[in-house]
Amino acid sequence: MTMKNRHFNLITEPWIKVLDENYQELTVSMEEVLKNARHYRQLAGEMRSQDLVILRLLLAVLLSVYQRVNADGEPYEGLTIDDAWQVEVDSDLDFEDLIEEMQETWQTLYEGGEFSQAVFDYLKAYEDRFDFFGEHAFYQVSREFYDAHVPAKNQVAKGTGTVAIKQINRNISESGNSIAVFTPRTNTFKNQLSIDELVRWVLTYQNYTGVTDKTKVNRADKFSVSSGWLYNLYPVYAQGTNLFETLLLNLTLFENEQDKYSQPKPVWEWTTESYLKERIDETVPDNLSELYTLWSRMLHIEWEESNPTIFTAGLPKVSNVNVFLEPMTTWRQDKEGYKPRVKRLDNLGTAMWRNFGDYVGTDDEENRVPGIVWWLNFLTEEGLLAQEANIDLASAVMISDGKGSSQMPAAESVDDFTIRADVLFDPDPLAARRWPRRIEEVIELTKRVGGTLYYFAKEVAELRDSNGSGSFANRISAEFYDQLNEPFLGWLASLRNDQDRDEKILEWKKALHSLVMQTARKLVQESSPTEMRGKDSTNIFTLYNATQLKIRKQLS
Repeated sequence: MTMKNRHFNLITEPWIKVLDENYQELTVSMEEVLKNARHYRQLAGEMRSQDLVILRLLLAVLLSVYQRVNADGEPYEGLTIDDAWQVEVDSDLDFEDLIEEMQETWQTLYEGGEFSQAVFDYLKAYEDRFDFFGEHAFYQVSREFYDAHVPAKNQVAKGTGTVAIKQINRNISESGNSIAVFTPRTNTFKNQLSIDELVRWVLTYQNYTGVTDKTKVNRADKFSVSSGWLYNLYPVYAQGTNLFETLLLNLTLFENEQDKYSQPKPVWEWTTESYLKERIDETVPDNLSELYTLWSRMLHIEWEESNPTIFTAGLPKVSNVNVFLEPMTTWRQDKEGYKPRVKRLDNLGTAMWRNFGDYVGTDDEENRVPGIVWWLNFLTEEGLLAQEANIDLASAVMISDGKGSSQMPAAESVDDFTIRADVLFDPDPLAARRWPRRIEEVIELTKRVGGTLYYFAKEVAELRDSNGSGSFANRISAEFYDQLNEPFLGWLASLRNDQDRDEKILEWKKALHSLVMQTARKLVQESSPTEMRGKDSTNIFTLYNATQLKIRKQLS
């Protein structure tokens, strides 16, 4: 079969990696994953950040369906839908009634444990847009279209403006200028991928791109290229007990403070010309399906037998300031407004729980919680999630090298914490008693104790040699927090809304005291004669006694 006549349709061909109920890895089609989601534990691609990309793609499909029709496949009242699933909104649409209908749809799906036929009818309607080859190749443009929208020197015939397989494969991320030594593939195989692998990495590349490529789409003025939407978030999402539950928990059918209907419009529902104009104009999406399928690059793939050459042209960066449509991020505020937080290499070892307030909010009005946390709170308040249900908030972050000229992936950080719904969304009328505030106070106390240990380690190092005392203390501090992660997450998961808060907090204080003093004693036990002798009247024993006293006061 020639490449011209080849087909690989993402709806029916296997390309999504999952773990089944017996922890066996399977590769399944989009249709299979949506039909059998409750029988799969989770997505299981090459990286967790890749899994997040695919999760968002599946959510884009589900949002494109259930923001238009209910669980029975009937359009919501006030919406008229044509054969291409395009919506005409009645002038007298009652948005509050629409939200109630969407809420009923979510409940029906959750209780039924499967997605309705409407999902597969929708995929059938757009079947030709999910073929990785052909006239409307998935996440690609034709050669003619590509050549028409890049400088003449970068057209396909010139052979420039390409990105290698070994660069879009984020397990390697090797550019032409920098060789990746420690990779899962030898040089011979770095530029080889099966079709299903290529699909997964093309999707991932659109979200975590970097800026090493130099070709840009044509535009009259200069612009900054996108490095990938997800690359500029500190993502947070909900994990369920199986893939169906994970999809449902993250299926945010409407957002907080939304007051009008926005038709879902993922990338496959656009004409290529119209979509490129939106990207060139730097238009911020007004619907989640479009945001979840946002391109950072215009791609064209040329095939020589089974060997692909990927041509790439940078698209303008879309502003992420005050884009509260994005539910899967924590936020920070500066003079421009609210921006997504970004995890960097210098805080790679900081666990999620240490920034608890960023995820659950505080009484500070300037603190904005992630949209997914608002959604889970809404589901709990409406009785759609049980108060005793465990909420598992997770994060999968691709972290760049921090270099403005490349922004190449340097690390992946994966983390999560589990907490009961009635603890996370404590309804206690007395704010000072609510678990989230008390937990945040405990974390701040833990950080102060950790700070005391840091300065003890720093002073010990200075007895030995003033040079490098900071790096020694940083290492001791990092090891201490690594030791804290498991017991703190266990304590957090053990909390209940009917418990005596002071008793549970005392339980953690005792555990914290034991762990911090264990670390401090180890420094004493491993001390050298120089540290024992000390300087002037200060030695490791006096420092230890002072540290012990301070920690005791902090925890009293």
